[in-house]
Order: sequence, then C-alpha cells, then structure tokens
Amino acid sequence: MSYLVSVDGGGTKTQFTISNLSGKILGNYQTGSSNYKSVGIDAAYQNLNLGLEEIYKDLNINKKDIIRAVFGISGYDSQDDYELIFNMIKKTGLKEEQIYLYNDSVLAFYAQADEPGVVIISGTGSIVLGINSYGKILRRGGWGYNFSDLGSGYEIGRKALRETLLYCDGCRKYSILFDYILRYYEESSFNNLPYKITSISNNYEIANIATLVILAADLKDYLAMEILEESAKDLSVASVNVLNNISKNSEDKLSIVLSGGVFNSKLYRKLVTENIKEMSNCENLRFILQDNNPVYGGLKLAKKLLK
Repeated sequence: MSYLVSVDGGGTKTQFTISNLSGKILGNYQTGSSNYKSVGIDAAYQNLNLGLEEIYKDLNINKKDIIRAVFGISGYDSQDDYELIFNMIKKTGLKEEQIYLYNDSVLAFYAQADEPGVVIISGTGSIVLGINSYGKILRRGGWGYNFSDLGSGYEIGRKALRETLLYCDGCRKYSILFDYILRYYEESSFNNLPYKITSISNNYEIANIATLVILAADLKDYLAMEILEESAKDLSVASVNVLNNISKNSEDKLSIVLSGGVFNSKLYRKLVTENIKEMSNCENLRFILQDNNPVYGGLKLAKKLLK
C-alpha cells in the first residue's frame, strides 16, 4: 500500500492527516506547534516527529510507504527558513523525494479552490498568496507583526490600543470602542488603563482586541469603522497586486479564498471584497469563505503532485 500525508503546522498546533491514493481518509492526528519561530527548533521537530510516529504506529505502516508528504508550515518565509525546516523534516526519517514543503497558506488555498487564484489570510497575522495556472506561487505580506501583516487581527488591535492611549492622554475624542477596551481590562477608569495596555507582551492578546473593534463597528462607531476601513484597504491593495500579477487576462476566472478569524466578520469581508472588486482589473472573481480544514488541502495537493 502507498499513502499520502498532509501536515498543517501552525503557531499553536500541528494537524496531520493520511489517505490512500484514492483519497480515502485513514486518520487525523494533532500535536503542538511546529513553527520554530514560535516554539524553537527542538520543540518544532519533536511535534512533527511525534505526529508522524503516531500515524505509523496507529496504522501499522512504514514511513517508506508514504509516497507524497506535503508540509504546510507557518514560519516558512525565506530560503533560509526552507532549508532549516526541510532538514528538520528529514530528521524524522522521510527521504527528500517524499517531502514537499510550502508555507501553510498554500494548504488553505487548495482546501477550498483550484488554481489560478488567491488566498487572503487575516487571523492573528496576515498574508496574501496567489497561485497561477502553472502552480507558480506569488506572495505578499506575512513578514511579521512588527513590519508587516497589514489588515490582520494584530494590526487592527494595535491601532485600537494606540488610539485608546491617545484618548487617555486627552488627544482623541470619545469612541464607544474605548469603553469596550476599558471593560475588557476590568478597569473602572481610564487613569489606570495605560499601565495595563503598555504591559501587554503577547501578540495574541493584541489580536484579540480586533473582536472589540468589530463589535463597535457593527454599531457604526466612527473610530472602529475608520480602523476596519483602513485595514481592509491595506489588505486589498496587497491582494490586488497579487491578482494582477498571476493573471494578465481580465476574463480569467479566479478564486479568492478568505481565511482566518477576522473574516468571520461580515462587515470586514464586505469591505475587503468591495475594495478588491473596485481596484482589480479582473472581472470574474469568485470569493470563497474558508470552510474546509486546511490540512485537507495538503492531500489534494499531494494527489496533484503524483501527476
């Protein structure tokens, strides 16, 4: 028997799935993070190896029976990252000819659509990735919270916290968003709030503030709307740049997958999709909200690689 394996490695967890060549799912597994930038090289390797060993043991198969193993790993951003992660995967005992390594956003795209198209991810971070008709990949963003990730939960939350600090200093007019943030941090007055905000050291906590911005925007709060509109425009500009580069024919049918927690907001989805329609040269765009688990996109890609 021969098998296909897909591994979706994120900053908090790694998901594994295995199928036979006809596509029948034989098992699903989960371990901790395999993003070495989040947990370090040793822990990332241990989580990858643990998941693979669990597959072999559970199904009583040998690693040589895996003919395609597709890895979508967050933190793969450069050639140096590729070499480090690829060597880490080889340490599990898989051979080079078995391993296919991509950024995890590639799996998210194939889980919902076929090339040509684009996946726009806006979760804690953000990235835009396009795949043309020949499978060539083009990427924009995703270079980290401090320098990139426009239109992400982190960026939206950071803007909200910055404006809140300015309000605490008497430099902004009132917004209902400020009261939401005050209650979120369980403070009774704005005098102590700056100390809470400036002590934040967790990127995920900052990204969680985006949910408060969305709540305020749903009530038509002026500041929340400004933050979402600005963030949506930044993300849309990057998306249109990718769209226009993967397809030079305005009549091409292109799929756009919207993935990540921020797109759970209907308002944010609407802002992004309307901006893209207005700015893009492409006429046949199909927007798809991520529904399928990205790890299954790796199996779909593995079957393509067999050909």
